[in-house]
Formats: sequence, C-alpha cells, structure tokens
Amino acid sequence: MIPLVILDLDGTLIGASGQVEACVWQAAERAREAGVRLAVCTGRPGFGIAARVARRLDPDTPHIFQNGAQVTYLDGDTLQVSALREQATLHLVRRARNLNVVLELYTPDAMYVERRTDISEAHAKMIGVNAIVRDLAEVAGSEPVVRAQWVVQPDRLQAVLDVEVERVHANIATSPALPDTYFVSLTRAGVDKGSAVRLLTERLEVDPAHVMAIGDSPGDLSMLEAVGVPRVMASGDADVVARWPDNTLPGVEACGAAEALDAAIRMRVRS
Repeated sequence: MIPLVILDLDGTLIGASGQVEACVWQAAERAREAGVRLAVCTGRPGFGIAARVARRLDPDTPHIFQNGAQVTYLDGDTLQVSALREQATLHLVRRARNLNVVLELYTPDAMYVERRTDISEAHAKMIGVNAIVRDLAEVAGSEPVVRAQWVVQPDRLQAVLDVEVERVHANIATSPALPDTYFVSLTRAGVDKGSAVRLLTERLEVDPAHVMAIGDSPGDLSMLEAVGVPRVMASGDADVVARWPDNTLPGVEACGAAEALDAAIRMRVRS
C-alpha cells in the first residue's frame, strides 16, 4: 500500500465543471479506510473551495496550498508559511498598474485585488473566494504576502512573464474551469510544490520513494519529481505527459484520479 498520495486540484481533481467527480470521493473514502493518507498540493489558497476539498479528502493530514508557500493542517497548525519580500511585492504592484493587468495578492487567509474586473471576479468565483479590494501597496506593507498571481488572457501572458523580480519563482498554470486564462503564480525563490512535498514527507516521516503524486501541468513537475510514484493525467500538458508516458491516467471526467487511488491501495512498496 502507498502510505501517502498527493493530489493536484485543477486539471487533476477538478475539471471543466469546477467540481470533484463523485467517483473520486468514493475512491478517496476507500483509500482512507485502507490507511492511505491524502494531501492536496495546489496553487489555490488554503481557503475557499480548495480548503473544502482538502477537508473532505483527509481532515487529519497537512495540505499544501499557494504552490508550496503554505503547508498546514486544516485546524490551523501550520508547518510552513513562506512570504514574499515586501520590495518584490511592491515592484509587482507597480508593474501591474503600468501594464493594467490583474494582480492578486494572497495572505494565509485572504485574497486581495486592487480593482474588480470581469477576469478577477470570474477567478474569485471559480476558487470560491471573496476578493477584497484594497490598495495593494498597503497590503504589501502591512500583510504577510505568501503569493502573488497574475491572471491574464493569452495576449497578455508574455507581458507579465517579462516582468523581472529578483528572488521570486514564477509558475504558469491553467484550469479547465476557466479556459483561455493563464495564472502566473509568484512565490519566494526556492518555494514550489516540490519543496513543500519534501517538507511534508519529512514531517510525516514517510519515504518519498513510497509516495504517489498526481498532476497534469508544468507547475506540477517539481511535485512529480519529488516522489517515487508519479502519475500524470493523460489530458494534461503534452510535455508533462511525455515525461512519464507509462504512468498516465484517464482524464478528470473519466475518473483518472480515482483509478490512481485504487491502485495506491493495491500497490506494494519495498521497505
């Protein structure tokens, strides 16, 4: 049996419907009953829909939010919070104003935007969060900003990718629930899903070689590389699928994650 399964959300558990399929919930229950621990590993914040999904999957295991910047139990016992430097955040705010694009700032328990737009409201609805409108420079100076995020349509993607910020790690993602939109997540340098997985397995005293991770996008690469049993959604990014062509799963709507969870129960690991 695999002792720990780590699951991405968008494109892995959550598809175009914005919901987790019933087959996945059923497989998750079977896995927990068999003794498998389940942990979410997502770019989403640790509140809203992501927190609700994580709690239903496994309320007793720490989960990874904010692309690795926040690793926490759902009862509030936090293993890690990694904040951006204030000057880096202020630079992002200035560039967002110059480019006239949406920048979101996240603290461990809130999401801030400088103004409401169609794209920011659609994203807030997708992740089940009420975005707070506030001067983002004030947020940067008074709140622990664990992650910033550009939310842009394809024609503005390169413009935000060209914004250079020292000691910040950028990660590009998409979601089937909000097509034609790119999310460029910005965390402190050295902080990503992979670093959070390594922290999590160390704290849980689980050998990473015996851990399964399921993902679909380039942002999941560090997570998949950090474990011994990577699994990739066949409907995911072509380059990611090409890395593990023999470890692919059916798409979200075809219950690929459920298939992997059932396999985790049956799989034998070497001690």
